[in-house]
Amino acid sequence: MAKTKCKSGARLTQSKNQSKICPQRRIKVNRAYYLYHLKDDQSGAGRPIPWIQLKGHWLQQAGFEINTPVKVRVMEGCLVITTEP
Repeated sequence: MAKTKCKSGARLTQSKNQSKICPQRRIKVNRAYYLYHLKDDQSGAGRPIPWIQLKGHWLQQAGFEINTPVKVRVMEGCLVITTEP
């Protein structure tokens, strides 16, 4: 399995069975904060929430053009993102 580093910092991995158009992406779940106050949070800082950012030319190569509606299916330990017609 070849591993390279792309310009965005995401690590790319590609197996022999995958095409060059859709290699695997390895990214990290980051932390973000809601800008509104929760009832039980008196500190005013809000609570951290998981946040994932996806961007890059590889999205367009995979069929995710700008303004394309997407569907996200959520399962335990898995997100499946597909374009919607």
